[in-house]
Amino acid sequence: MRGIAARLGVSATALYQHFESKSKILREIRIYGAELLQSEVLEPAASTEDPAERLVHAGRNYVQFAKSHKWLYSVMMGNEQIDWSQHNTEEVDLLLRPLKTFQGWLEEGAARGCWRGDVDLSLASFRIWMSLHGLCTMLLSGRISEAHPAFPRKDEQSFVDEFIVSMIACLKP
Repeated sequence: MRGIAARLGVSATALYQHFESKSKILREIRIYGAELLQSEVLEPAASTEDPAERLVHAGRNYVQFAKSHKWLYSVMMGNEQIDWSQHNTEEVDLLLRPLKTFQGWLEEGAARGCWRGDVDLSLASFRIWMSLHGLCTMLLSGRISEAHPAFPRKDEQSFVDEFIVSMIACLKP
């Protein structure tokens, strides 16, 4: 909580004047993050006509979001597990909106014949989301870099692009 307070320019005790618990503070940060993720990752990709290219565009945006908002991303994705029972229906919808948007794009692609017939769309959306999260975690922790002894990568952006494109390509017929 000290880190959150420092980022906001207040004392840790001041946070608790506005929120009754740590979980309430994290809830507000995560809701804010989900809304920002929607506007910076998915909305810019939404106008891409081809569903496969839209997913690639969103994947690139997701990585950029994580790199641009390292602290927020770590709170959203790396801290304590979300206690879904502490959220009302509207908050759950806000938190899941980015994933649901992604799922909708996969469903649209299936309806347009973009994916193999045997693709489980719900599972595919979650796998892609998890893979993007794993990629971001590796990038943010410095495990994908030119200096890494086991997996040196000189061109991070090319690696990211190839990773995302290959992830979407496995859905295609």
